[in-house]
Amino acid sequence: MNRKWIVGTTVVVVAAVAVAGAIAAVKGRERGGEAGAPVFEPFEAAQIVEAGVTTFQPTADMVGTVFAMRSVMVRNELAARVLEVGFDSGEVVEAGQVLVRQDDATDRADLEAALASVRVAEASIEQGDTEIALAEVELQRLSAVQSRAIAEVELDRARSRLDAARAARARWVAEADQARARVAQVESRIEKLTIRAPFRARAGMRTVHEGQYLAEGTDIVGLQELSDTIYLDFAVPQEYAERARVGTVVMASGAMLGPEPARIEVVAVDATVNNSTRNLRIRAIVDNSRGALVPGMFVQVRVPIDAPSEHVVVPSVAIRRAPYGNSVFVISADGSGETRAFQRFVTLGETLGEQVIVLDGLKPGERIAAAGSFKLRDGVKVVSGQPGGGPGGGPRGAGAGSDRAGGSSPASGGATTADGQHGPEKS
Repeated sequence: MNRKWIVGTTVVVVAAVAVAGAIAAVKGRERGGEAGAPVFEPFEAAQIVEAGVTTFQPTADMVGTVFAMRSVMVRNELAARVLEVGFDSGEVVEAGQVLVRQDDATDRADLEAALASVRVAEASIEQGDTEIALAEVELQRLSAVQSRAIAEVELDRARSRLDAARAARARWVAEADQARARVAQVESRIEKLTIRAPFRARAGMRTVHEGQYLAEGTDIVGLQELSDTIYLDFAVPQEYAERARVGTVVMASGAMLGPEPARIEVVAVDATVNNSTRNLRIRAIVDNSRGALVPGMFVQVRVPIDAPSEHVVVPSVAIRRAPYGNSVFVISADGSGETRAFQRFVTLGETLGEQVIVLDGLKPGERIAAAGSFKLRDGVKVVSGQPGGGPGGGPRGAGAGSDRAGGSSPASGGATTADGQHGPEKS
């Protein structure tokens, strides 16, 4: 059985070798008969454009937070019962408007007592003035008598009574000052028991009610100033700190700002970098005349991180992306004058709509393949045309390599869109 299997296998192998030889002989004869004919080289049609130039300024996207120009949490300084609440939740309050009035009956009684003490002290001062005047008259009379009948002791007693009257008056003046200070103290307490709005603002949620006892330092209501402008604070990494200076114009976008980004100006830069995040806080002012922005909202902020500069741009369809590197197909003539595609690796930057910035690997004005570049390979012959037989499809001219003189590229210096039209430069 093994012998039969070996013989059968040998026959099959010999037959296969014979058939292969016959086929090779036939092809050899065919090649020999066509020895002088030119060999046809396939070509690919692709849209050919020129690398354009655009002015671009690198930016970084940050998240900003809206803050009111002035914002306070109103708290009471003194503990007392609430008699009156003069606002409602979300209401606009004017400067000086009473927000909360606390019970001040005890303090007003203290005020009346302090005022009475002032009146007593002032009456004592008048009495002191009278006693001083009497002591002065008595001393003058004794001093005018030129007789030894008046002993020196009487003069000393008169001088002593005058000094005592003056000292008593000085004490009563001090008591009057003390009483007036007490009056001012009580009036200050009474004033603090009536809490007023410090500026025109919108009140937050009301959390106090009549009859409620408020301990010292109880939160009453938050106030956010109403003004035509509002603050927008955002933070930038410390490496961009040099770019974030007062006067720098940044772009802010958000649903409340409208469909177009708003230009805002930096007005303040924090003095220190945050120790935790290593970010620098920046403050800008935004127009809020429509009242659309409310404190606490977030707004997207685009901050310039470098000066504007010119960069090469190509249509995004011209980029062949791969894990090992991004590339484009540069269209140029080979040594024999044929138009071919040569793969070139490039370094990419930002994407601007339908265009991509090329940081390295390509020069302005170089011709590249755009639409249709996905089917090219390094060294393939290329003709200008819309790939896939679309409008204007197929090669232009008669025969391969007819695009040697310039193809369909637009004028140098502008950006080119994916459909081959010369688009405006984007910045």
